Amino acid sequence: MTRQDVLGVAEARKQLPDLLANFSRGSADSVFLGAHRKAVGVLMPVQVYDELRGRREHAVDDAVGSLRAEGLEPSPVAAELADLFAQGRITAGQMEAMLLAYHRAT
Repeated sequence: MTRQDVLGVAEARKQLPDLLANFSRGSADSVFLGAHRKAVGVLMPVQVYDELRGRREHAVDDAVGSLRAEGLEPSPVAAELADLFAQGRITAGQMEAMLLAYHRAT
């Protein structure tokens, strides 16, 4: 399924057992969900999710390591936002906007 192939809710409901079976068989293909050919969500195999989350965690660890190599520590707010990013609960853009808003307010 390509990114252009966006399943609507009704079609996703119909295909869900087959999609899950494909994931169980090792398919790494993600399935885009939305309306009017505009993706607003994605179903993915858990191994893909785990890999993506691992990459985020690694990126955060690298960034913190770079700060510490310079003799610095991330602020508690930055550390909390980095953790939310690593967990996949916020995007990099959201993290950046929140950090900028915090530092502008202080």
